[in-house]
Amino acid sequence: MVVTEEKKEWHSNKELYEMMVDLSKELLKTQTMIRDYNGLRGRLDKCEQRIDQSTGKGQGGKDMWGYIVGGIGLLFAILSQING
Repeated sequence: MVVTEEKKEWHSNKELYEMMVDLSKELLKTQTMIRDYNGLRGRLDKCEQRIDQSTGKGQGGKDMWGYIVGGIGLLFAILSQING
C-alpha cells in the first residue's frame, strides 16, 4: 500500500492500477479529439483558400468590366474630339 503525504490516504496497488487505466482511457479520448480537431482545421484552411481564390477570380472579372467600360468611354471621347 502507498501513503500519500498530503492527504494521508491509503491506496492499494489495485486502486492505483485502476486510476492509471482510467487516466489512459481519458488520454486516448483526448488524443482522438485533438486528431479530429486538427483534421477539421486542415479542412477549414482548404475551404478558406478556395473562398479566397474564388473571390479573387470574381474581383478580377469585375475589374475587367471596368476596364472595358473605361476603354469604350475613352474611345467615345476620342471620336467626339475628332468629329467635333
